[in-house]
Amino acid sequence: MPSTASPSLRLELIANGEQAGLWGTTTNINLGTLLEQAIAGILVSRCRCKLHIDCLYYVVDESRNAVIVATGTNAAVRDIIAPLVKKLYVIKNSTTGGFAINIRAATGTAVLIPVALPN
Repeated sequence: MPSTASPSLRLELIANGEQAGLWGTTTNINLGTLLEQAIAGILVSRCRCKLHIDCLYYVVDESRNAVIVATGTNAAVRDIIAPLVKKLYVIKNSTTGGFAINIRAATGTAVLIPVALPN
């Protein structure tokens, strides 16, 4: 049975008896890179029309980050499209122009994120 991905963070779950002599590398990537990104990673991205955050398996990707900071100038409400999995995000709308952003998946209800107050 080949490796499979965990449902939310897409970590590689090694099948029994697989990756003899290599499982340490996979485990280090899962724990030292991917899990760390999921707990402490920050994605800073210019918010244009729609931002589809990448969702990849077994490698660093945008959607695994714990924090998303939207930047840039908006002339309208913009959308950030996240993968349709259970995942907690901290979102900061640091855009200018006075418009909110929506965080949503391909289906379901969007959550409106107003512009962050200045520090």
